[in-house]
Amino acid sequence: MTVLINKKLLAAAGAAVLIGLQGCVPLVFAGGAALGVLIGTDPRPSETIKTDVDLGNRIGANINDTWKDQAHVNVNIFNGVVLLTGEVPNADAHNRVQQIAQSQPGVRRVVNATVVGPVSSTTDRLNDTQLTTRVKTSIVSQSGMDSSGLHLVVITERKVVYLMGIAKPDVADRAAQAASVVSGVEQVVKVVETQPAGPADRN
Repeated sequence: MTVLINKKLLAAAGAAVLIGLQGCVPLVFAGGAALGVLIGTDPRPSETIKTDVDLGNRIGANINDTWKDQAHVNVNIFNGVVLLTGEVPNADAHNRVQQIAQSQPGVRRVVNATVVGPVSSTTDRLNDTQLTTRVKTSIVSQSGMDSSGLHLVVITERKVVYLMGIAKPDVADRAAQAASVVSGVEQVVKVVETQPAGPADRN
């Protein structure tokens, strides 16, 4: 389920106890600067991880070949769920990038968060990267429990933070709360599965 959280609607103080976080491993997918950063552990079998990366590369290459420098679309995939973020030149392109993603075998669901508008600047992308780091730090600093229940990737695009992966509802809520209080974050979007029906279930 995809959930939007408006920062203004959340309390300023985050929850004091969050799921403990172990590693912060960068996940390299197709696209530009909005690369996902994994916090916690990855429940996916190795073959699923490879499938996700291969899917991301194919989708990203197809989009880049179609629009080249007219669009800036990042592709992040976790357990067959595709998140598309960035900018496209028009409404037709917005619809087409979703079709490109959905046409790939192995894709279970597509969340198309691309917006119609000019391609983001290098400064904007650097700011997003810095926000991702601060969000990761915020979640880690407020942790106090075992990380075995947290499998989330943090992605930031246009000051919007996306939490993607697999987690119990209360864990995802606490992570979103920690992200929302970071200065510069305008919105938090949860693209989180609580009971995934994909390959990770085999783990």
